[in-house]
Amino acid sequence: MDEIANPAELRKVFSDGHARSSTRCFRCKNKRLKCRYEFPACNNCEKEGHECFAWVKGLNKPVPRSLALYLENRVAELEIKLAELSVNRILDKSEEQALAFARYAAAPFVDAFESSECDRGVVNFPFLYFRSSSLPAPFDSMLDNSERGNMKRFVEEHPPVDLYSIPTDVVQILMLNYTSYHQPQYPILSRLELKQIEFKVFESRDSASSYDYAAISIALAISAATLTHKGEKKSLSSSSVLFSQAIVQLTHTFWESKLKKLQITLLIAHYAFANPYAADIWYAIRECLRLCLDLGLHKDVQMETSTMIDIDLRRRLFLVTTSMSRHLSSVLRIAFPIPDNLISAEKPATVDDSFITEKGIDPSGPQTKAAALHFYQFRLYETEVHEVLWLNKELNIDAEQWLDNMDSKVEKWYLKAEEFAKLNQLRFRLICKASLQTRLRRRTPRITNPPRPSYVKLVNSLALLIDEYLRDSRSGQVFYLLMGVYYIEEAAVNLADVIWTQSDWILDFFTPDFLDSKFKGCIDLLLRFSERWPDITRGKMIQTLKDIYFKASKRLFAIAKNRSGFETFEGDDQVSAQIEQLLFPQNDVLAPEASLHLPGNKPSSVLDSRSMPGLLSINKQSSWTDSFNVDGLLNLEEYVGLQDWV
Repeated sequence: MDEIANPAELRKVFSDGHARSSTRCFRCKNKRLKCRYEFPACNNCEKEGHECFAWVKGLNKPVPRSLALYLENRVAELEIKLAELSVNRILDKSEEQALAFARYAAAPFVDAFESSECDRGVVNFPFLYFRSSSLPAPFDSMLDNSERGNMKRFVEEHPPVDLYSIPTDVVQILMLNYTSYHQPQYPILSRLELKQIEFKVFESRDSASSYDYAAISIALAISAATLTHKGEKKSLSSSSVLFSQAIVQLTHTFWESKLKKLQITLLIAHYAFANPYAADIWYAIRECLRLCLDLGLHKDVQMETSTMIDIDLRRRLFLVTTSMSRHLSSVLRIAFPIPDNLISAEKPATVDDSFITEKGIDPSGPQTKAAALHFYQFRLYETEVHEVLWLNKELNIDAEQWLDNMDSKVEKWYLKAEEFAKLNQLRFRLICKASLQTRLRRRTPRITNPPRPSYVKLVNSLALLIDEYLRDSRSGQVFYLLMGVYYIEEAAVNLADVIWTQSDWILDFFTPDFLDSKFKGCIDLLLRFSERWPDITRGKMIQTLKDIYFKASKRLFAIAKNRSGFETFEGDDQVSAQIEQLLFPQNDVLAPEASLHLPGNKPSSVLDSRSMPGLLSINKQSSWTDSFNVDGLLNLEEYVGLQDWV
């Protein structure tokens, strides 16, 4: 299956922005058999011992069930082969060989993706970057690919803007906002680099490259997307046309440095947090991780071979990459892919870039990048919470003591973050705090039955999170939409779970009107978010949550009226199963005997979501457990071990 399709066939398949597939595999469709289309192989192919391929309209030949996963695996295989050959000193020109391997792995997709580097054999920015990010599971599976945002649709809706048509004073405002607020927290480009790029683009135009135009366009787009309090619709529209300009420029970019490619990819990932409809956040971040390992950024280099400016640049890019990856991995409930014992890179300097010279760092300089390191500490907490509560990491203390310790750490982090408010940095510190406290106290595979005090803390954290988002939404200051959607969806699901499973006692602490208002706040927020990210509506997220909550609140108010304790209503089992599937969409629930039950509450049922087919009208497995989960990534521990030569 190396030759999946020729360029002409692929142009036809992707001419409308997406590839439409059947609900039957290639073999079953040709034989006109009923097909349940399970992943990775349907029942018929598995029974007959045949490899199961997908059918794609317009292609008329079998293709791998997950095209993205297939390509990643092919590239991964070839990267490992390249590393092995390089270690054995068989290759004298590893870079040329890398291009040859990449050409072989990408063929015949190069022409179809219209890459700017066809002649060099490298597909740097395929269309997979520029499609909408996936919704939270399981709602990502309710969205048909034909309805999902893609590059063609986005550019048509937001035609690229001519940078020179933007008034100079507007450019200065946007750049000042970026360098003051974003760059210290996400130091992808140094201030000196930004000044040089800005000068080349707007002053010395002849010297500016397509890379310079792309970098400045994304920086301006990020800045515009976070100035929504000046006028949300106008700011978001300006941001979108700026990002479209970046997409156009990237089709003309030739890469002389992998570091520059990494910087651009990180900028795309940063923008995807603000506008998930425009770019695929997880695809971009995975490419950043791969580039970091290719460059050996996980390890420090010797001062004798590099200047301090180069060393600090490598440290900065690795910090930003792993910070974003840790954050997203914990929210998606998948493992951070690089084992900690393989990381030896030190933290970058917090002083201003002007105090870093080729020879060393002047520690007396202003700590303009301290926010980035404080942010990273929070990401480490997120990773720890996920590893303990979802991956069952071994503890040397009691679970309740660990929870209290984490609560204390998060509170201390928040108090320290308050210091950055004076600099207009870490603005979302309260949302960060409330979101992690929510994940600490909700039901998880390790603690399937939290005690009542944990549930009370959970509701208080959810209320804080929802209220903060409502305030930001009313003032047009929900800058990072992707996390807003993930946090609020999780808040709504956990509220429904508390109301449904703990209704016999939760009214001793919270009124039904209070709980009802918080859930309605979630729906109001998701409706507002869907104006910026249409996939939310197309993915049936809002309607599904409203339907479940209607049944949960009906029982809650009936109990509040009678105060007679727990009551049973018609259809209770189905509602319980639906909530369970939303809480654990990726079949993450451990068997009850493997879970840690804390005392103080009656056990809640733990259902295997595999026993609930069709409850939420899901026809396929979540993409996060298909080609977007950790199993779809290269075995990075093995890969890093092979990359010692870098």
